Amino acid sequence: MGVERTLKLKESLLEILYLTKSCLTTFWFWLPVLFAGYFFLQIWMMFCIHPLTILILPAVLCAYGIRQEQKQIEAQHGLVKTKVLKASHALGMGPQPLSLHKWEIEKIVEEYTHFLKKKRKKQKQEK
Repeated sequence: MGVERTLKLKESLLEILYLTKSCLTTFWFWLPVLFAGYFFLQIWMMFCIHPLTILILPAVLCAYGIRQEQKQIEAQHGLVKTKVLKASHALGMGPQPLSLHKWEIEKIVEEYTHFLKKKRKKQKQEK
């Protein structure tokens, strides 16, 4: 009689565990829980966060993201901005920045054209 009782108890405990597992792993169980969390978050934001913060924060995040992306592109392509200021022009114009990017680009283009000339010579020699 004791063995049958323990088996029934074991079966009922397993049924309870299976039911609990099936409830906790379904979408429909968590939907009202998530909705309640969202609802209370909205109420908290309404009373505890200033409305201008809600408007300003996305703009700040966008500006920060654009700045980080620009830094990443500059680092990836090796763009270095250096401003060398010359003395003011005699007619009263402001200082003129000296751009070093033009020199680097011209150097790279010259190397590329030199490479293409070598490649054409090799192709002519092979024929």
